[in-house]
Amino acid sequence: MSKILLSGYYGFANAGDEAMLTAIITGLRLEVPSVEITVLSGNPTMTAAKHNVKSLHRFDALGFLKALRHTDLLISGGGSLLQDVTSSRSLFYYLSVILMGKIFGKKVMLFAQGIGPIKSSLARILTKWVCNSANLMTVRDDGSFEELKNMGVHKDRIIVTADAVFSLPEANKEKGEVILQAKGIDKRPLIGVALRHWQGEERYVKEFAVAAEYLRTTYNAQIVFMPLQFPADTQVAEKVIAAMGSRENVFILEQGFTTEEYLAIVSNLSLVIGMRLHALVFAALENIPFLAISYDPKIDRFVAGMDGKVIATIDKVMSKDIVTEAKQLLQQNQHKKNEKINLLRKEAGRNIKRAVSLLPNAK
Repeated sequence: MSKILLSGYYGFANAGDEAMLTAIITGLRLEVPSVEITVLSGNPTMTAAKHNVKSLHRFDALGFLKALRHTDLLISGGGSLLQDVTSSRSLFYYLSVILMGKIFGKKVMLFAQGIGPIKSSLARILTKWVCNSANLMTVRDDGSFEELKNMGVHKDRIIVTADAVFSLPEANKEKGEVILQAKGIDKRPLIGVALRHWQGEERYVKEFAVAAEYLRTTYNAQIVFMPLQFPADTQVAEKVIAAMGSRENVFILEQGFTTEEYLAIVSNLSLVIGMRLHALVFAALENIPFLAISYDPKIDRFVAGMDGKVIATIDKVMSKDIVTEAKQLLQQNQHKKNEKINLLRKEAGRNIKRAVSLLPNAK
C-alpha cells in the first residue's frame, strides 16, 4: 500500500484550503484507490473525520517523524505556503517540513503552490536551497514560476499547473438551491460577497456597504456573505452589514459546509464580489461572473490567468468601482463560458498523475 503525507494550511476552518485538500485527496484516491493518506493539520480530529484520512497535529514533531519514516511521498501544498507577508514563521515551518522529507530520503513534491511574496533576503536564500532539493515542483500560476526563478530555483524543474481545486467535479446546482432555500433565500438575484480582514478595513468596509446597499435595492437582490475563514470573515461581514443600515435580504453563510456544498451554493449566484482567492476560483469553476479586489499578488495572478479584471486594490477600491462593474455583469443575459476552465481542469488532473508517478509502484 502506497503511503502519502500531506502538509499544508489544513484544519484551520479555511474553506479555500479545505477545498484544495478535498481536491488532492479525491484525485489521489481516484488514481490509487488503496492509497493511505496522512494529513498534518491544525485540528487532526476534524481533518480525520471530514476527509476520512489519518491525521496528526502539525506541531507533533515525534508523530511527524514517525509518519515521515514510513511514507512514500511527502506533498507540500497547495496554497500560498511559501511567503513571508503574513508570517515568516509559517514560511520557515513549511520549508522545514520539506527539508525533513529530503533528510529522510523521501520523494518530495511541491503541489500547485502559489509562491511569494518572499521579501526577506535570508528567506529567499533558504527557499531557493530547500526548493532545489525537491523531486518535483508545480506552481499554480506564471507569477509563482517567476518568483521561484528569480530566487535562483532551477527553472527547468518547475512546472506551471493549475490550482488543485480545478480538479473537482462540477457542482450539483439543485443541492445548492435546497441549501439556500432552507435559509430563506429565494431565486431573486443573488450576489455573493467574500471579504477578509486587511489593512484599511475601516475605510473599505464603508465602500462595500454602499455598493452592497445600492445593488440590493436597485436589482431587488439578495446579498449573501460567504465567509471562507471562520470566524474572521464573519466579523468583517457583520461590519459591512452594520454600515448598510438594514439586514433585509442580507444573509451570512455559517461555518460547516463541505467543499461540494460551497460549490453548489456558488453555482446559484448571479455574481461574486471577492477578496478571497477561492471564492473567485469557485465562481470561475461554476461559470459565475466575478469581481476581484486585490490584496495579494495571488489575486492578480489568478484573474490574469482567467483574462479577467481586478477592479481595484483593497487600499483604493471605491463603491462606484464595484457598482459600475457589477452593473455590466448583471445586465448580461448569458454568462460567457470561459474555455480556459476546461484546460485548467485537465491540467489539475495531470498534476495528480504527476504526484502518483513519484510513488514507488508507479508504472
